[in-house]
Amino acid sequence: MAKAKEAKTTKKAPEIANKTVAELKADLLIAQKGLYDGTLANPHHIKAIRKEIARKLTAENAAKEKGNE
Repeated sequence: MAKAKEAKTTKKAPEIANKTVAELKADLLIAQKGLYDGTLANPHHIKAIRKEIARKLTAENAAKEKGNE
């Protein structure tokens, strides 16, 4: 099931799915700045970046938990 969900995520936004958490946080900061400046074309992009950060952090934490057991 995880593979299917991962494949679905990469179909939506492959440019987001292949980035690290640090790169995504930098993108989020740039997108938020664009929102406040009024230059961001798609405000929903911020929500998509936040969700992808959460997915990656959840996967990392699950891997750590599995490694500790």
